[in-house]
Amino acid sequence: MDIPQVDMLAVSKNSRVQRNLILGYVIPGLKIVDYNDVIRIDQYYLDCQKYRDYYRDPYGKIPKPERFRQYQGKCGVKVDKSFGDLLLPPSWQVDRKPVVYPAEYGHPMDSRKSYRTLLMGTYNPITHTGFKR
Repeated sequence: MDIPQVDMLAVSKNSRVQRNLILGYVIPGLKIVDYNDVIRIDQYYLDCQKYRDYYRDPYGKIPKPERFRQYQGKCGVKVDKSFGDLLLPPSWQVDRKPVVYPAEYGHPMDSRKSYRTLLMGTYNPITHTGFKR
């Protein structure tokens, strides 16, 4: 049983028409949007989709996108300069001790007062349930 082959030129052409709809997705005139950055991101997305079509073509009829003809590093991202620092062993340092102030206790914990003043309570006859029958 033969598996039918797809005409990738026709599929890629139809897909490009569908994908180009994202170019007009952002509303023009917004002050908080950097339109140059949006265009750059959208073009990168469209180039990635063309690159995917290039690899799915079984006959090699679709050309490789210009962006991917030369090596740009991993996903076009510049290498992080601090990557070498992450490979080093951790450096240890002694943290200073935090300043701890003594706790100030109020009059309920004051032992110079009589225990009677500690046990006295104030009760409101309106809200206290002991007065209600």
